Amino acid sequence: MTRPTSSAVDFLPTADVLLRDPRLVYTLRLAVLGLWTRFETNSRYVYDVMEDAFGRWRGLGGVQAPPSAGDLRVRVVVREGNEDDSSHAPVRYLCPDDIRVILHSPGSVAVSDPSLGESVAFVTTALAADRAHFRLTVLEAITLALLSHFDRHPIHAAAIAHSGRAVLLTAPSGTGKSTLSYMAHAAGLDVLGEDHVWVQLTPRLRIWGWPGPVHLSPDVAVTIPDAARVGTTTSENGRNKIVINLDTISARSSPYADEAVVCILERGRDKPTLERLEPATVTQLMVRQLTSGFDRFPARNDAVIRALTMDGGWRLKLSDDPNDALPFLRRMLDEG
Repeated sequence: MTRPTSSAVDFLPTADVLLRDPRLVYTLRLAVLGLWTRFETNSRYVYDVMEDAFGRWRGLGGVQAPPSAGDLRVRVVVREGNEDDSSHAPVRYLCPDDIRVILHSPGSVAVSDPSLGESVAFVTTALAADRAHFRLTVLEAITLALLSHFDRHPIHAAAIAHSGRAVLLTAPSGTGKSTLSYMAHAAGLDVLGEDHVWVQLTPRLRIWGWPGPVHLSPDVAVTIPDAARVGTTTSENGRNKIVINLDTISARSSPYADEAVVCILERGRDKPTLERLEPATVTQLMVRQLTSGFDRFPARNDAVIRALTMDGGWRLKLSDDPNDALPFLRRMLDEG
């Protein structure tokens, strides 16, 4: 695989060897997940990546100020430097306590510190040049690590919405959340997220999505013939995926919903089935499905799950054809 060239990454150099007082002249202020966030960098290239990653949050209504002095802040300082010789520089994450997240690669480092209301990254030109990898593993990672502390609790679920109401499809990876999300989108429903959403509890329940592409297994071409034509094939963690950018298919509405119901998604046989579940059952199943990466805030888990399951939920068992599940999705959206 050809490695991206770092010559494409411009930056304003910092005279101080410790990189103090960098010239962060490129700035962007957006209401990401409804929280005002100020992005700053010394690189026009990185500014463009910030715009690509978060520009869709521009003009969002109904936002609120974060519970800290001023905006939350994400700074990215670029410097000349190399990573290792692999196609993608390995990026690792450490949690020294319940608040901070430290990110590091062979040549770069970042810290997200919600107690200060900011994340800061010192990134090599080599890592920044690997644009998609840098965006996902560094820029989006340190931003979401920061925002998730301010009443934005991450949930491992897809979210299908219509008219301000959402169905949260919770299931282990590989069950069919992404496939069902694509089918719902094609049927005219909103997709707030294919794999994860954020839950706000105050001043009222709100489900925030992360608009973006869906990632489908090539096997879905059997039931979704258009998938390969509409999407692009890429390799993720050694597995091929068909990536379809939903934004290129049609414009969608608000990236949040103020009502939600949980649906436990399971693999079944023959015809799909839908059944109502009592609050205790939904709670038990959600706790059982808690996965690594979504368990950083154990003190908040109970309150979030209780808010989502207080009126019970649903269990949907899928057939081999995801089209069969669409009428049940509409029923859950109608009935809540």
